[in-house]
Amino acid sequence: MFLPDFNQFSGGGSSYAPVLLLLFCALCILHAVVSRNPPPHIPGPFLARWTHLWLAYQAYRGRRYKAVHAAHLRYGRVVRISPNHVSVAAPEAISVIYGQGPRAPAKSAFYDAFVCNGKPSIFSTRDRLDHSMKRRVVSHAFSSSALQEFIPLIHSTIGDFTQRMDEFCAKEEYFDALLWFNYLAFDLLSDLAFGERIGMLKQGSDLVEISRAGETSHENAIALVDEREHLAAIVGIHPLIQTVVNSLPFLSGNKATSGLEELARRQVLKRLLSGDHRGDILGKLIAARGYDVRSPSTDEIAELTAEAVTLLIAGSDTTSNSIAVTLHFIATNPPSAKDVPYLQATINEGLRLHSTTAIGLHRYAPAGGLVCCGHFFPEGTELSVPAWTIGHDPEVWGDPEVFRPERWLESKENKQYLLAFGKGPRACIGQNLAYIEMISVLSTILLRYKVEVKSQVFETTEGFMHKPRDCWIKLSLR
Repeated sequence: MFLPDFNQFSGGGSSYAPVLLLLFCALCILHAVVSRNPPPHIPGPFLARWTHLWLAYQAYRGRRYKAVHAAHLRYGRVVRISPNHVSVAAPEAISVIYGQGPRAPAKSAFYDAFVCNGKPSIFSTRDRLDHSMKRRVVSHAFSSSALQEFIPLIHSTIGDFTQRMDEFCAKEEYFDALLWFNYLAFDLLSDLAFGERIGMLKQGSDLVEISRAGETSHENAIALVDEREHLAAIVGIHPLIQTVVNSLPFLSGNKATSGLEELARRQVLKRLLSGDHRGDILGKLIAARGYDVRSPSTDEIAELTAEAVTLLIAGSDTTSNSIAVTLHFIATNPPSAKDVPYLQATINEGLRLHSTTAIGLHRYAPAGGLVCCGHFFPEGTELSVPAWTIGHDPEVWGDPEVFRPERWLESKENKQYLLAFGKGPRACIGQNLAYIEMISVLSTILLRYKVEVKSQVFETTEGFMHKPRDCWIKLSLR
């Protein structure tokens, strides 16, 4: 667990522990009272009106999206979820809060929790000019021509994946496929990003070598990603929480962050020293930025490391989770995908129902404020549109709890309400690559194997991403 255990400061069992906790809570409440912006009449959970700790606690428990959804069911489409944060669960709010243009709401301080190595990445930067520059550079690596170059690499890695799946067919037993989807996604991403696979499929494990303070250990990369994302989702709720938690380096979440940074930095240095000009993503970034690979500066290495961490997390975690979720929906809702358009519709339906990004992505109301759904929000008000609630809105979908891929073939308008990859100028730049990977992997599995799930129930949890806990299946060759 990475949240503070205040007993550690007092030798355990001391009366100072609850005093410190109460002091921390009092500071959060005081700051909330002083800085509260939204109109006071906006309803919401009682504690959420006075303290950021309500939302932080829901994130800590891995159920923020559920708590916010329940609040909307109780209080309506516009709900206060912390003293300065309003969640707007209305389809028309998407284009307002995630719109484009000079007055479009910018990312809030929530994203500071995702800054790596002191350098914001294309995901975590809040500066408009910095993001525009980074997007221009990174876009070369995700262009149509670049994606065509990546397809042979993707197919090669999937070929190795099917060899491991054939071994499970021979065993005729259930196994947790989510682990193997993670191994596949890590190998795919590392090959595309760094020109070299991490090798998880080959070793059948996510153990990676991590060096800290001169000591080397082997740690589970999937756990590092999960703990880092979960920590960021909590401390990003309020800068004071982030300041307190960041001052405690012994917490496992902070250790996970440093571990991922070290892993990414090692990949960056290896790529810089290789002299290989292969067209991987990192290579394209280096070329676009004009870095001298023979003598990169410390600042350049730090910037590349920040982008590499984003690639490792976003490129592996979201894809593997989405593959697992979609496969489970297909296996429990026959008939399965019939062709590529139907398979893509099936993936969209899985992304809608599961909502890989289930929370509302944080934005700030711009200078002069903005009007949304009949409410005026002053400058600096934190706003978001909850992806889970929009994905389950009966006014949008009619039958939101039903898994029905055909809805995506019946109307092209549905895509505007799918928030799995974000919206607007800050939408995920790698979503086309993610679709290529998901379609390639799922079509391979469905054409090659018969899939039997162990349970109809699909348990999930939430860090920053909403993810399945496992995916137990049994495979047999067709």
